[in-house]
Amino acid sequence: MKAIHLQTCASIFSGSAVVRGASDSRAVMVGDLDGGGVLPRLLTKVGAPPSGSSGTLRVCDIVISLRGNANNAAVIELSDLDGPPLFATLDLAVIRLADPESVSPHYIATYLNLPATQAILADSREGSAAKRLPLGPLKSLQVPIPDWQRQLAIVSLARAAAEERRLADHLARLRSTLINHCLAEAAALPMKEATL
Repeated sequence: MKAIHLQTCASIFSGSAVVRGASDSRAVMVGDLDGGGVLPRLLTKVGAPPSGSSGTLRVCDIVISLRGNANNAAVIELSDLDGPPLFATLDLAVIRLADPESVSPHYIATYLNLPATQAILADSREGSAAKRLPLGPLKSLQVPIPDWQRQLAIVSLARAAAEERRLADHLARLRSTLINHCLAEAAALPMKEATL
């Protein structure tokens, strides 16, 4: 399996300075990226950047946070582009693959979200209070590129694991709610009934 620098298969650039307080466009922000590889359905309304449509996100673009203690990534899907134009803010980088037919954007996002990759990126973050990942280390990041079928299998496994985590979290919340409800009911019962 060959490993390449990310910049050899993609152009990588910073997001745009959007206009706050306007609502003719939408923006992906750091808080929208949770490491799951997909965007939330509701995104913040903003004004288009002064630079215009050159920074508009496209299908298969990958956005990655540059600020904070995690550099989470997600892929722009066709459904994400329904509605007003979509931009990445300055705290994000956009990875635009040269050939998304040979390197899957979902594979790249999955690779970027792996704990081992996050640890590599963490070593390159700068700053003490507000950590920031410069574009240089992201561009020079070594990415192993397996064949297409293996890329798809890795993405599929990552999606199944994310769904399992989501369901486990949901079940834990339901269990906690049920236990709290049972305890509240038990506390309201007379002592004689509660001991049965």
